[in-house]
Amino acid sequence: MIEKQNIKNLGLWLKQNTLLQIEIMSLVKFETGQSNPTFIIKSDKKNYVLRSKPKGTLLKGAHRIDREYKVMNSLKNSQIPVPKMYCYCKDVEVIGSEFYIMEFLEGSHEVDPFLKHFNNLEKEKIYDHKINILSELASVDIKKLGLEEFGRPIGYLERQTNLWISQYRASQTKEIESMEFLIENIPKFIPEEIDILPPSLLHGDFRLDNMILKKDKTLNKVAGLLDWELSTLAPPFIDLSYWAVMLRFKKEWPIGGLGNNGNLIQNSGIPSEDMILEKYLNRTGLEKPKYWKYLLAFNSFRFAGILQGIAKRLIDGNNAAVNAYQVGEQAEPVAKLGAELLKEYL
Repeated sequence: MIEKQNIKNLGLWLKQNTLLQIEIMSLVKFETGQSNPTFIIKSDKKNYVLRSKPKGTLLKGAHRIDREYKVMNSLKNSQIPVPKMYCYCKDVEVIGSEFYIMEFLEGSHEVDPFLKHFNNLEKEKIYDHKINILSELASVDIKKLGLEEFGRPIGYLERQTNLWISQYRASQTKEIESMEFLIENIPKFIPEEIDILPPSLLHGDFRLDNMILKKDKTLNKVAGLLDWELSTLAPPFIDLSYWAVMLRFKKEWPIGGLGNNGNLIQNSGIPSEDMILEKYLNRTGLEKPKYWKYLLAFNSFRFAGILQGIAKRLIDGNNAAVNAYQVGEQAEPVAKLGAELLKEYL
């Protein structure tokens, strides 16, 4: 919650430091989103979105909203759909934490990958556009965007493995047998050949609920890709395998899934994992990696770490969403899926 005085401070700061000469009518927190508190600003002119760091004790290196702002601002003239960025403020005295303000995008916010509010043809177009976005991310000119120092792609998996083991241990609330298996074996079997591939821009959390979808009679696509907190430079296939493993999640999990182990759901408009991968390969010119199952396992391990962080923030009183408990409880089944996938790879 942002206090009334801080809302006044925000309005004054905007008038003094930006081109947003607006009167703030209200500031209301979105119910969704587990990491960084996000608010809709209703003003005398139009709506905007404010995204801030959570308050309280935070894990080191987490909640990098400055990186979110930098990468989305850099992509403003690219083929990657991102909202317009207006300003970033690192002065915590204004509203009590760092924040940035961006465009409010009209559209549909979906969690269920089955896209029940869309017909089959609309689903096909949206899924196809998502593959296009990932293909663009794999081929954007990083230097032209000014992002050549945005990350270190060589050794990405090793660093990420060490990071998420550390993050998991810092937020651990119980012992999860499958997570211990992943912590022991994911570092042992990092494929050396992954660093041969040219680096690409990584979103880091490429899933449906980080997107705003546009729906009309002729156009069905992703209007905006949000939540770039985990973005960096990395080898290709990381985002794609993350998305693919998410589709393997069970339907009843609150984090959303198809529960079909990557197979085609007949007459659904939704492509199978192989179809998604084939389109990506055709559009990027890359070859299917022999370590695909490893990447699926790695992303299960990584996402289990993210979910465990949500569970710990709930205990610490820093959770950002009303369903934090249900989401955090999924760390164990996601880790179990990752262990099964890694055993298949081995």
